Amino acid sequence: MGRWIAIGTAPGWDDFGKFTAEMKPTSQWRVDPRTTITTVMALGDGRLMAECHAVQQADFDAWLRQKNWQVQSVTPITHLAKTGEIWKVD
Repeated sequence: MGRWIAIGTAPGWDDFGKFTAEMKPTSQWRVDPRTTITTVMALGDGRLMAECHAVQQADFDAWLRQKNWQVQSVTPITHLAKTGEIWKVD
């Protein structure tokens, strides 16, 4: 299963209430049985960063479009370390 990081902006997401409304429901995280948005962060410079696990990048791209993101980049993740665990991503 692939993983990707997207960086971009989305109108109004700098407001905590809008950010909460967009991301609070579980349905916003679990796009389908094989696509999950795992992390979304609002950065101090106004940009957003999101991580997705999916079979194909197109599924993540569709979520970003649906959320009105102006995407600056979508980058595959090749390996990662998180809280002492290390994964190689295929």
